[in-house]
Amino acid sequence: MKQLLNGTFKGTIRVPGDKSITHRALMLGALSQGTTNIYRPLISADTLRTFENMRQLGAEITREGDDFKVISNGHDSLTSPEQTLYTGNSGTTTRLITGLLAGLKNITASVEGDATIAKRPMDRVVIPLSDMGADISLKNDKYPPVNIYPAVLKPLEYDMPIASAQVKSAILFAGLFTDGETIVHETHQSRNHSEIMMAQFGADISVSGTTVKLNGGSKLSAADVTVPGDISSAAFLIVLGLIIEGADITIENISLNETRAGIIDVVKEMGGSITITEHDSTGEKFGDIRVEYTPDLKPFHIDGDIIPRLIDEIPILAVLAVFASGASTVRGSEELRFKETDRITAVIAELEKFGVSFEEYDDGFKVSPGHSTIKQDQLFKGYHDHRIIMMLIVMAIAVNTNIEIDDSSAIDVSFPSFVSDLEGLRKDR
Repeated sequence: MKQLLNGTFKGTIRVPGDKSITHRALMLGALSQGTTNIYRPLISADTLRTFENMRQLGAEITREGDDFKVISNGHDSLTSPEQTLYTGNSGTTTRLITGLLAGLKNITASVEGDATIAKRPMDRVVIPLSDMGADISLKNDKYPPVNIYPAVLKPLEYDMPIASAQVKSAILFAGLFTDGETIVHETHQSRNHSEIMMAQFGADISVSGTTVKLNGGSKLSAADVTVPGDISSAAFLIVLGLIIEGADITIENISLNETRAGIIDVVKEMGGSITITEHDSTGEKFGDIRVEYTPDLKPFHIDGDIIPRLIDEIPILAVLAVFASGASTVRGSEELRFKETDRITAVIAELEKFGVSFEEYDDGFKVSPGHSTIKQDQLFKGYHDHRIIMMLIVMAIAVNTNIEIDDSSAIDVSFPSFVSDLEGLRKDR
């Protein structure tokens, strides 16, 4: 892969639309009566799986330039798909659509993804759905494919064992059309895109602290959605801007949803030069983020309720830690072991090839600052994980070294234009 060395990065950029919001807009648009316009969605391998899955269920979904249009007669108009719903590499699609299908009462469907999805546990979703009365089977009671059969669900009050937006959202999707109140209690608040958007589409939903209450049975009506930029994609540019000498990057129209913005808090605590300009919004908060090179970053120590707010950013935060003034620690992030790959293992294995020193824990790691020269014939693994691949690209740029990654195609999952966007920002020093 071509690397962008011997320079700095300056300018203004927009990153692709938020992946989580795009998934949910497609699903809720299909469940709602009327026409939903989705402006500036993320158009990527993951979201196109949701796009196609909802079409297979009977919603009329088209791509209008860089936007999506969803036309539906409501949830009662959706029908069992003729073929398996293939979710590719998307854990969000797989888990959320399982809850959505379980709540539709008369649907029979099979859901499966690629080889990485086949290894991701689905029992954490299926257990609460089964408690609601769903009829679902898994391979070895744990893994996809997910087979869903018609059932009438009842509302549920559920205590989440760990904070997970995907599990919470699956339960809420299942509860949309049940008769009664579904209640979810979280240990820490996870990302709340489902709650915000369900209210936007007419669901009777409320949030108090870490408790979400949903009264089922409301008729959902179509609503237009403008998708802000994905802060998880912006995170790679944020870290690049902080660690490359002379860098000054402004990222426009980024989601500032507080349940996703943990990386901003970490950067501020490290003393990083970051400026946030918030724009007016009636739904998801969004604004502009400016970062500038900061040579004296403090180490960070993250654990507890901030983890769900930056779980996807931990790989790139490991790179940021390499350039801090002392050892940084990540704890309470065991959820990372169940992502596209075991991200704790992947982060450590690949960054150690740069000479970075780690101490591994079951739920995270400690990373010491500093690195050394990599071996000339070193091959880096991408694990078919977009965040690991982009992490490696940023690290290679930061240490001014070309690297070879075995397969970088998974970038298309969330940020297809990542390398070309970096090329556009690169300037000679």
